Amino acid sequence: HAHSHAHNHCAHGTSAVKSSRFYRSNINYSLCGSILVGDFFHNFADGIFVGIGFLLCSRDVALSILFITLYHEIAQELADFFILTKHAGLSVPWALGLNFLSGLSVMLGGITVLSVKDLTAQAVGIVLAVAAGVYIYIAASECIPRVDRQLHGWKDRVLSIVMFVVGAVPIGLALLNHQHCDGSH
Repeated sequence: HAHSHAHNHCAHGTSAVKSSRFYRSNINYSLCGSILVGDFFHNFADGIFVGIGFLLCSRDVALSILFITLYHEIAQELADFFILTKHAGLSVPWALGLNFLSGLSVMLGGITVLSVKDLTAQAVGIVLAVAAGVYIYIAASECIPRVDRQLHGWKDRVLSIVMFVVGAVPIGLALLNHQHCDGSH
């Protein structure tokens, strides 16, 4: 089928989709949905986090939040891309496009927080907790088992730990000088 690669994308695993010409049996639709929905909420929460930084914190703290978020997003989006292409079965164009679309939710989160005047700490906490929960679930149920199957010896394990540290240390360093923002900047 000459143009079948163009329809290699995530969709709901309903019978209507399965019977349509868009359904491809080599795609893990459940994994696609988990990654993309989780990424959407995670990016939305990042947008809220950055927006709150600019709304309530000093310029220096807000920029620090922005740059740490960008640093962490590069690694996270690359990981999503590799999972979507290597494990979920998406073509590169579809993985890039859908990953980009779910990434746009960072703008939606930022715009939301900047446009809502009476945003409570409880509402922010709930959104951040849901986003974190989705990613912890995906990491524990999908990613860690896949990584574990690919590790063949102690060198692979050390490398995977080093890569985790490379991603986590900058966030920890940013929190060393962490201050609560109260809008009085």
